Amino acid sequence: DKDYVENGEQRMDLYRRMAAIRSKADADELLDEIVDRYGDPPKGVMNLIDVALLRARAARLAITDISQKGPDVLFTLLALDFEAVSRLCQTPPFPGRLFVLPKGKPTLRLRLNKGENSLKLAVRLVEALEAIVDEKNSKKP
Repeated sequence: DKDYVENGEQRMDLYRRMAAIRSKADADELLDEIVDRYGDPPKGVMNLIDVALLRARAARLAITDISQKGPDVLFTLLALDFEAVSRLCQTPPFPGRLFVLPKGKPTLRLRLNKGENSLKLAVRLVEALEAIVDEKNSKKP
């Protein structure tokens, strides 16, 4: 937000630092610094931090890209774990809304309901997938 951080160099530095977020602790630390230097951040800045945190969590699950195309949020995967995706498709609120695209890189398509917040729903999907993967990993001998 140009009105929030007027200096272009400082703004670019913040974008770089947001892109480097890898954990909730990283996000909290950067947010504390932002508040100290510039005051309470606008919603757009908070969304950028949330997106960076989501991408970091997703990367640990081998999700290489998350994008929105119209009423769909697309999750590109490094590889398709059929068992995990099958369980994810059965996890509320995803039944009847989550599909594997048949061509190209393994991709999940999540259909948004009208007025639904795509970022919040993407976070719910990543959290649900984390829980499934953690449970699978805990059962390994």
